[in-house]
Amino acid sequence: MNVAKELTSRQKGAIETRKKILEAARKAILEKGFDKVSVSDIAKEAGVATGSFYTYFKKKEDIIEELNKTDFSRLAEIVNQMKGKSVIEKLDNYCRVFMKAVERSGLEICRQWLRNHIASASTSLENSGITKYQGDILAMKSVLNEAIRQGQLREDTPVEELAFLINSQLYGFMLIWCMTDGEVAGSGQTKNYCQYILKNSVQPYIPSAPQ
Repeated sequence: MNVAKELTSRQKGAIETRKKILEAARKAILEKGFDKVSVSDIAKEAGVATGSFYTYFKKKEDIIEELNKTDFSRLAEIVNQMKGKSVIEKLDNYCRVFMKAVERSGLEICRQWLRNHIASASTSLENSGITKYQGDILAMKSVLNEAIRQGQLREDTPVEELAFLINSQLYGFMLIWCMTDGEVAGSGQTKNYCQYILKNSVQPYIPSAPQ
């Protein structure tokens, strides 16, 4: 028996089971709401034993973090690798993709994500030791610092302050989207923000073209 192949098969099976649990959780939460869905409901929807859920997740709340991590992973890295785009276009892309990912997750998942992080500021991203808020600030700072490195922003650009202000807007759009039951679309407001506010906030730090 080829042990390497057997282990690979087991690993693939584990990945598929975890994926099924996540998709089942997403479906059940969107249909019933987070509070009305139990771990056994999720397991039943996924077609696995309840104990299998705890093989991959410690508690139901962990599902929310995993679903959001899947949507937001590598966003800053992807934006930093965009070729032939100005810093304003990169920031516009980051903000729009961020909010579209939030809306794609659905109101119930977004609401529970907000509850998780408002209830415990110490909630950290898996194996990172930092909170979601800190992670988003670092991601935005990486985009701004990369723009400085590429000469798209001046060295004296207030990176810390801009990262805070931009993320505050995105978090505000998430909250308003939830508070209005989706009536006020976060993606629509993000478009307006990028066009009328973000551009003007960043423009003063873009180096002037040589005369």
